[in-house]
Amino acid sequence: MTVAQHTMSLDLFDALATGGGGAEAARLLVSARRSRTVAFIRLLAAADPDASEPYSVLGELRQHHPVAVNRVLDDPMVGLWVTAALLRHERGEPVGGAGLAHVAAAAAVRADVAVDLKFPGLVSSVLPTLGTLVGPVRGRVRTDHLFWQPFPMLAPAPGLRWTFGGWPAGLLPDGLGLARFVDTAAWAERVAQAWELLTTDHPVLAEELAVMVSALTPLAPSDVGETSATVGDALGCVFLSLGTDAESMAVTLAHELHHAKLTVLMDLFPLFDTDDDTRYYAPWRTDPRPIAGLLHGAYAHLAIASFWRDRRRVAVSPRAHREFARWRAATWLATQTLLDSDALTPLGSRFVDAIGDRVLGWLAEPVPADEQRVARRLLAEHHRTWLSRWT
Repeated sequence: MTVAQHTMSLDLFDALATGGGGAEAARLLVSARRSRTVAFIRLLAAADPDASEPYSVLGELRQHHPVAVNRVLDDPMVGLWVTAALLRHERGEPVGGAGLAHVAAAAAVRADVAVDLKFPGLVSSVLPTLGTLVGPVRGRVRTDHLFWQPFPMLAPAPGLRWTFGGWPAGLLPDGLGLARFVDTAAWAERVAQAWELLTTDHPVLAEELAVMVSALTPLAPSDVGETSATVGDALGCVFLSLGTDAESMAVTLAHELHHAKLTVLMDLFPLFDTDDDTRYYAPWRTDPRPIAGLLHGAYAHLAIASFWRDRRRVAVSPRAHREFARWRAATWLATQTLLDSDALTPLGSRFVDAIGDRVLGWLAEPVPADEQRVARRLLAEHHRTWLSRWT
């Protein structure tokens, strides 16, 4: 399989830096991550003889059925699995390249082409994008003789379907806090409400989410309330707890979308000195953050501030004013910390400057006095608490 070359204009880079980019940017980022996945699969095939046959099958399928195969290659399970397999190889552990048979089988099913593949029976029984295989699958099996239990799906709008959970045991990193009990009906209703809000009031954001997100995984709420996460190697999946309302769910999707966008940008471009080991204050965390974490936080909170800025126009509420005032100030502070760090590359400085310039214009926008006062108090209390813990 060939690995595509990718270019990005400075105009599109700047648009991404200011929080936009739209569907065009989202498609480019997905394509770039797909190229990384293909490159990793090639390395895996070279490292493990068990991966040679399914690699050849996958390449042949992709030549004739690129849409079907790319759908599988873009699946967050595939990205996370192949990355973990290569890390095992680097540690001198068994690679598990035979799991590539499940990837090739899923691609063959989606392409409606029956192929013979050898299944070891000792790896994940999941067919990415499809479901969990029914019964033991060992030895050489034709893909049209496979049976699987489809993954649960959420369909927040016609033509939009997201895998809902379905991760095989042992693939996700520890500590995510996956929900043990899930009310699927409640999730379906809340996600549909959030999607209607996004498509109606935040159409560019909805376009980007439709391109970049293919899966949701429910988390248990934390001690302080709702929680969410992005796993960098599982691009396309948003991990989140059930939001209390449509706005909460929508802003979480915006937040995690920005983490996903920046994850791929950091694959493509050197934005900071990776040897920098300084820890920095972030107005949204209780712990000091490394440069990568602060940059991620600044970009994610740009999305949050932008979301609430838009909400002030379409659904005026004290909450929207307060959240906008708090997170515009927090994002501005983080950009200044980043620019003062001497850890950014020239391209990284351009990226952060663009964030800062966007937020600077927002700082002059009036907010009702009571909500501005609450926002300032929350920011000050956070900073005092952080200083008492870390200084």
